[in-house]
Amino acid sequence: MIGIAVSEAKKRANNKWVQSHYKRVNLAITFEEMKVIEAYCKANNLSKNAFFLKAAREKMEREK
Repeated sequence: MIGIAVSEAKKRANNKWVQSHYKRVNLAITFEEMKVIEAYCKANNLSKNAFFLKAAREKMEREK
């Protein structure tokens, strides 16, 4: 795939939209735990973001 140049204005607009629609979370996790999670994600074709969101949703559903 050939990359298309993105203007600085478009980058700023995209960043502004992301900042107004998403919340970033900082997570502290051991290297060993992260290796296990990364292997799981790779084996199941999941992003780490998708993994943590799915885990949180499943936990909240179980604890209703």
